[in-house]
Amino acid sequence: MRLLAGLIAVLAVAGCGSVAGRTGAPAAPSAPLAAAPPIQAVDEAPSEELQRSLDLEFAPPALGPQSSSTMTVVLFAWGGGSSPPNTVPTAAETATIRAQFEGQRAALLPAAGSPPRVVARLPLADGGEALLVAWQNRDGVLCTDTEVADGQGSGGGGPGSSCVPAELAASPLLHCAQICLTSNGSGSNLVDERWVLSGTVAADADAIDVTTADGATAEYPLTGPLLGGGDRRAFLLELGKTDWRKLVLLRAGQVVDQTELPAVAAASEDCMAKIGEMPAPAPVPPLTSGPIPPSPAMDAWNASLQGCMTASGALPAFPSHTP
Repeated sequence: MRLLAGLIAVLAVAGCGSVAGRTGAPAAPSAPLAAAPPIQAVDEAPSEELQRSLDLEFAPPALGPQSSSTMTVVLFAWGGGSSPPNTVPTAAETATIRAQFEGQRAALLPAAGSPPRVVARLPLADGGEALLVAWQNRDGVLCTDTEVADGQGSGGGGPGSSCVPAELAASPLLHCAQICLTSNGSGSNLVDERWVLSGTVAADADAIDVTTADGATAEYPLTGPLLGGGDRRAFLLELGKTDWRKLVLLRAGQVVDQTELPAVAAASEDCMAKIGEMPAPAPVPPLTSGPIPPSPAMDAWNASLQGCMTASGALPAFPSHTP
């Protein structure tokens, strides 16, 4: 699964959420009709490998100086102009992000008697599969997660963010409404990457128009299994080599809701395809309380990414920092 770097680390995984939704709007423009995705309804326990992945998501965050969670704090502090890259976050920054992560984790934890179950499967063209996992949290809210495995067995998970309250989400985009879908990429590099759109939509909708990065739009019937007591419907769609850009949910030809991939996420994908694969990370030294060692290759790549995204208008021009 591609990990979006730098300033947009959390935003880019947040493909779900409703922006500019319109209920009772005029009929949507006609889009070419496509066959319903071959979604299979299942009800089974996750595999051991998938359960381990879920357990990691449910685990408390580790915020040591070299942890990935701490790196997120570093990158966002830099993005806000408060501290340069390769700097360990302050105690206040770490405490703030720890509290946020803890709140998210608590919202994701399955309620007693509601363990995660695989509820839908989508066979993929390369012989792999996409699995939608669902459970209820302590508040009785439906949570979902996605695992995408390609024909070689590699996989990537999507965040189970559909049940995280908006006030605890890393971004307001993590709050889901009529449309609650996110895309996951799988593949060893940008050239081989394949995208899968997955999650849930309102059960009373009957179709969804999907526009991809290449500008193509198609309308798909909604036939996935009902979830969450019958008010949500599973949806999984293999997108191929182009991620989504706009989704329009329909009921009897009328717009129920619509959402667009945030400009920063769309620009990050376009720019990453343009500038090439992220360089391999430098070896990480033993844990210390000192600065994180600089990586010239990574710094150059991040500078190229930021420059491309700034030029696209998706990011403001941040002050330059010298490590």
